[in-house]
Amino acid sequence: MPSVKQILETARKNSEDAINLAGQGLKSVPPELLDMVQVKTLTLANNRLTELPDSLPRLRALETFSVFGNKLNALPKAIAGLPSLKAFVASNNFLYDLPQGFGACPCLVFLDLSCNQLKELTPNFGFLTTLRSLHLSDNNLETLPAEIGKLTELTTLVLCNNKLTSLPAEIGAMQALRSLLLQGNKLKTFPRELAHTPLNADGAVFRVYKNPLLAPIEAAVERGGAKALFELMRGDEWDKING
Repeated sequence: MPSVKQILETARKNSEDAINLAGQGLKSVPPELLDMVQVKTLTLANNRLTELPDSLPRLRALETFSVFGNKLNALPKAIAGLPSLKAFVASNNFLYDLPQGFGACPCLVFLDLSCNQLKELTPNFGFLTTLRSLHLSDNNLETLPAEIGKLTELTTLVLCNNKLTSLPAEIGAMQALRSLLLQGNKLKTFPRELAHTPLNADGAVFRVYKNPLLAPIEAAVERGGAKALFELMRGDEWDKING
Protein backbone atom coordinates (compact mmCIF):
# COMPACT_ATOMS: atom_id res chain seq x y z
CA MET A 1 0.00 0.00 0.00
CA PRO A 2 1.40 3.43 -0.93
CA SER A 3 2.21 5.69 2.00
CA VAL A 4 0.26 8.86 2.73
CA LYS A 5 3.23 10.90 1.56
CA GLN A 6 3.37 9.01 -1.75
CA ILE A 7 -0.37 9.33 -2.35
CA LEU A 8 -0.33 13.07 -1.72
CA GLU A 9 2.80 13.64 -3.79
CA THR A 10 1.31 11.75 -6.75
CA ALA A 11 -1.96 13.68 -6.41
CA ARG A 12 -0.09 16.98 -6.33
CA LYS A 13 2.04 16.19 -9.39
CA ASN A 14 -0.93 14.99 -11.42
CA SER A 15 -3.40 17.58 -10.11
CA GLU A 16 -5.74 14.74 -9.15
CA ASP A 17 -9.18 15.77 -7.93
CA ALA A 18 -9.85 12.55 -5.96
CA ILE A 19 -7.76 11.47 -2.97
CA ASN A 20 -8.29 8.27 -1.01
CA LEU A 21 -6.53 8.03 2.36
CA ALA A 22 -8.82 5.38 3.83
CA GLY A 23 -7.31 2.93 6.32
CA GLN A 24 -4.00 4.74 6.67
CA GLY A 25 -4.01 4.94 10.48
CA LEU A 26 -4.21 8.74 10.40
CA LYS A 27 -4.59 10.49 13.76
CA SER A 28 -4.78 13.94 12.18
CA VAL A 29 -5.38 15.41 8.74
CA PRO A 30 -2.06 15.97 6.92
CA PRO A 31 -1.49 19.76 6.62
CA GLU A 32 -0.27 19.44 3.03
CA LEU A 33 -3.64 17.95 2.06
CA LEU A 34 -5.31 21.28 2.77
CA ASP A 35 -3.16 22.94 0.08
CA MET A 36 -4.70 20.76 -2.64
CA VAL A 37 -7.50 23.11 -3.49
CA GLN A 38 -8.38 21.18 -6.66
CA VAL A 39 -9.69 18.17 -4.68
CA LYS A 40 -13.34 17.30 -5.32
CA THR A 41 -13.51 13.88 -3.62
CA LEU A 42 -11.75 13.15 -0.33
CA THR A 43 -11.94 9.87 1.56
CA LEU A 44 -10.54 9.72 5.10
CA ALA A 45 -12.57 6.70 6.17
CA ASN A 46 -11.43 4.07 8.67
CA ASN A 47 -8.69 6.07 10.31
CA ARG A 48 -8.15 7.26 13.89
CA LEU A 49 -9.10 10.91 13.48
CA THR A 50 -10.37 12.59 16.64
CA GLU A 51 -10.88 16.02 15.09
CA LEU A 52 -11.02 17.84 11.79
CA PRO A 53 -9.12 21.09 11.17
CA ASP A 54 -10.79 24.50 11.13
CA SER A 55 -8.99 25.20 7.86
CA LEU A 56 -11.21 22.78 5.89
CA PRO A 57 -12.86 25.60 3.88
CA ARG A 58 -9.59 25.96 1.98
CA LEU A 59 -10.82 22.95 -0.01
CA ARG A 60 -13.30 25.09 -1.89
CA ALA A 61 -13.83 22.56 -4.69
CA LEU A 62 -14.61 19.65 -2.33
CA GLU A 63 -17.90 17.97 -3.30
CA THR A 64 -17.72 14.52 -1.67
CA PHE A 65 -16.18 14.05 1.77
CA SER A 66 -16.10 10.85 3.85
CA VAL A 67 -14.83 10.49 7.41
CA PHE A 68 -16.68 7.20 8.01
CA GLY A 69 -15.34 5.03 10.81
CA ASN A 70 -13.12 7.41 12.75
CA LYS A 71 -13.12 8.58 16.38
CA LEU A 72 -14.72 11.98 15.93
CA ASN A 73 -16.88 13.26 18.81
CA ALA A 74 -17.45 16.67 17.26
CA LEU A 75 -17.37 18.43 13.91
CA PRO A 76 -15.83 21.89 13.43
CA LYS A 77 -18.03 24.86 12.54
CA ALA A 78 -15.82 25.10 9.48
CA ILE A 79 -17.65 22.16 7.89
CA ALA A 80 -20.39 24.62 6.93
CA GLY A 81 -17.79 26.70 5.12
CA LEU A 82 -17.26 24.16 2.34
CA PRO A 83 -19.12 25.94 -0.47
CA SER A 84 -19.22 23.04 -2.94
CA LEU A 85 -19.97 20.16 -0.57
CA LYS A 86 -22.72 17.89 -1.92
CA ALA A 87 -22.16 14.62 -0.06
CA PHE A 88 -20.86 14.22 3.48
CA VAL A 89 -20.46 10.88 5.26
CA ALA A 90 -19.60 10.93 8.98
CA SER A 91 -21.24 7.68 10.04
CA ASN A 92 -19.69 5.29 12.56
CA ASN A 93 -18.10 7.94 14.74
CA PHE A 94 -18.91 9.24 18.24
CA LEU A 95 -20.70 12.50 17.43
CA TYR A 96 -22.87 13.81 20.28
CA ASP A 97 -24.07 16.99 18.61
CA LEU A 98 -23.61 19.11 15.52
CA PRO A 99 -21.87 22.48 15.33
CA GLN A 100 -23.74 25.76 15.33
CA GLY A 101 -24.32 26.88 11.77
CA PHE A 102 -24.26 23.35 10.37
CA GLY A 103 -27.36 24.19 8.34
CA ALA A 104 -25.37 26.73 6.32
CA CYS A 105 -23.99 24.14 3.87
CA PRO A 106 -25.35 25.69 0.66
CA CYS A 107 -25.63 22.68 -1.68
CA LEU A 108 -25.56 19.53 0.44
CA VAL A 109 -27.59 16.73 -1.18
CA PHE A 110 -26.52 13.60 0.73
CA LEU A 111 -25.81 13.45 4.47
CA ASP A 112 -25.02 10.31 6.46
CA LEU A 113 -24.66 10.70 10.24
CA SER A 114 -25.78 7.20 11.14
CA CYS A 115 -24.18 5.16 13.93
CA ASN A 116 -23.25 8.08 16.18
CA GLN A 117 -24.48 9.35 19.56
CA LEU A 118 -26.71 12.22 18.43
CA LYS A 119 -29.46 13.09 20.90
CA GLU A 120 -31.08 15.95 19.00
CA LEU A 121 -31.04 17.99 15.84
CA THR A 122 -30.95 21.75 16.15
CA PRO A 123 -33.57 23.91 14.39
CA ASN A 124 -30.96 25.19 11.91
CA PHE A 125 -31.06 21.73 10.36
CA GLY A 126 -34.08 23.09 8.52
CA PHE A 127 -31.80 25.32 6.44
CA LEU A 128 -30.38 22.29 4.61
CA THR A 129 -33.09 22.72 2.01
CA THR A 130 -31.06 21.11 -0.80
CA LEU A 131 -30.91 17.75 0.99
CA ARG A 132 -32.38 14.77 -0.85
CA SER A 133 -31.08 11.89 1.28
CA LEU A 134 -30.65 12.02 5.07
CA HIS A 135 -29.40 9.04 7.10
CA LEU A 136 -29.65 9.22 10.90
CA SER A 137 -30.11 5.59 11.93
CA ASP A 138 -28.56 4.15 15.09
CA ASN A 139 -28.36 7.34 17.14
CA ASN A 140 -30.13 8.43 20.34
CA LEU A 141 -32.69 10.81 18.84
CA GLU A 142 -35.86 11.21 20.92
CA THR A 143 -37.51 13.97 18.87
CA LEU A 144 -37.12 15.81 15.59
CA PRO A 145 -37.33 19.60 15.29
CA ALA A 146 -40.38 21.05 13.55
CA GLU A 147 -37.96 22.60 11.06
CA ILE A 148 -37.38 19.15 9.54
CA GLY A 149 -40.50 19.93 7.50
CA LYS A 150 -38.53 22.56 5.57
CA LEU A 151 -36.55 19.82 3.83
CA THR A 152 -39.00 19.75 0.97
CA GLU A 153 -36.54 18.23 -1.53
CA LEU A 154 -35.85 15.22 0.69
CA THR A 155 -36.70 11.87 -0.91
CA THR A 156 -35.07 9.52 1.63
CA LEU A 157 -35.18 9.80 5.42
CA VAL A 158 -33.63 7.00 7.48
CA LEU A 159 -34.32 7.09 11.23
CA CYS A 160 -34.09 3.42 12.23
CA ASN A 161 -32.98 2.40 15.71
CA ASN A 162 -33.33 5.66 17.58
CA LYS A 163 -35.53 6.55 20.58
CA LEU A 164 -38.20 8.55 18.78
CA THR A 165 -41.52 8.76 20.63
CA SER A 166 -43.19 11.11 18.15
CA LEU A 167 -42.83 12.83 14.79
CA PRO A 168 -43.54 16.52 14.21
CA ALA A 169 -46.68 17.44 12.28
CA GLU A 170 -44.47 19.44 9.93
CA ILE A 171 -43.27 16.20 8.35
CA GLY A 172 -46.42 16.47 6.24
CA ALA A 173 -44.75 19.26 4.25
CA MET A 174 -42.14 16.87 2.83
CA GLN A 175 -43.80 16.46 -0.54
CA ALA A 176 -40.86 14.69 -2.21
CA LEU A 177 -40.50 11.98 0.45
CA ARG A 178 -40.53 8.50 -1.10
CA SER A 179 -38.65 6.48 1.53
CA LEU A 180 -39.16 6.74 5.31
CA LEU A 181 -37.53 4.14 7.55
CA LEU A 182 -38.63 4.27 11.19
CA GLN A 183 -38.17 0.73 12.44
CA GLY A 184 -36.76 0.20 15.92
CA ASN A 185 -38.08 3.33 17.66
CA LYS A 186 -40.67 3.99 20.39
CA LEU A 187 -43.50 5.30 18.23
CA LYS A 188 -47.09 4.56 19.20
CA THR A 189 -48.72 6.72 16.58
CA PHE A 190 -48.03 9.26 13.84
CA PRO A 191 -49.15 12.83 13.13
CA ARG A 192 -52.16 12.91 10.85
CA GLU A 193 -50.22 15.22 8.55
CA LEU A 194 -48.03 12.28 7.51
CA ALA A 195 -50.83 11.39 5.12
CA HIS A 196 -49.99 14.52 3.11
CA THR A 197 -46.73 12.92 1.94
CA PRO A 198 -46.48 10.66 -1.14
CA LEU A 199 -45.40 7.64 0.92
CA ASN A 200 -48.52 5.80 -0.21
CA ALA A 201 -47.51 6.03 -3.88
CA ASP A 202 -46.48 2.95 -5.83
CA GLY A 203 -42.79 2.24 -5.28
CA ALA A 204 -42.54 4.27 -2.06
CA VAL A 205 -40.94 2.67 1.01
CA PHE A 206 -42.45 3.00 4.50
CA ARG A 207 -41.13 0.77 7.30
CA VAL A 208 -42.23 0.98 10.92
CA TYR A 209 -41.85 -2.48 12.41
CA LYS A 210 -40.36 -2.87 15.91
CA ASN A 211 -42.35 0.09 17.26
CA PRO A 212 -44.99 -0.15 20.04
CA LEU A 213 -47.74 1.05 17.70
CA LEU A 214 -51.33 1.30 18.89
CA ALA A 215 -53.18 -1.85 17.86
CA PRO A 216 -55.43 -0.33 15.15
CA ILE A 217 -52.46 1.47 13.62
CA GLU A 218 -50.31 -1.64 13.60
CA ALA A 219 -53.17 -3.61 12.07
CA ALA A 220 -53.56 -1.05 9.26
CA VAL A 221 -49.84 -1.09 8.49
CA GLU A 222 -49.74 -4.88 8.44
CA ARG A 223 -52.80 -4.99 6.22
CA GLY A 224 -51.78 -2.49 3.60
CA GLY A 225 -48.73 -0.44 4.54
CA ALA A 226 -48.83 3.33 4.07
CA LYS A 227 -51.89 3.16 1.83
CA ALA A 228 -54.03 1.54 4.54
CA LEU A 229 -52.53 3.73 7.25
CA PHE A 230 -53.24 6.95 5.36
CA GLU A 231 -56.79 5.83 4.68
CA LEU A 232 -57.20 5.33 8.43
CA MET A 233 -55.70 8.76 9.14
CA ARG A 234 -58.21 10.45 6.86
CA GLY A 235 -61.17 8.76 8.50
CA ASP A 236 -63.29 9.73 11.49
CA GLU A 237 -61.80 6.99 13.68
CA TRP A 238 -58.31 8.49 13.82
CA ASP A 239 -59.02 10.93 16.65
CA LYS A 240 -60.72 8.21 18.64
CA ILE A 241 -57.77 5.86 18.20
CA ASN A 242 -55.40 8.51 19.47
CA GLY A 243 -57.75 9.79 22.18
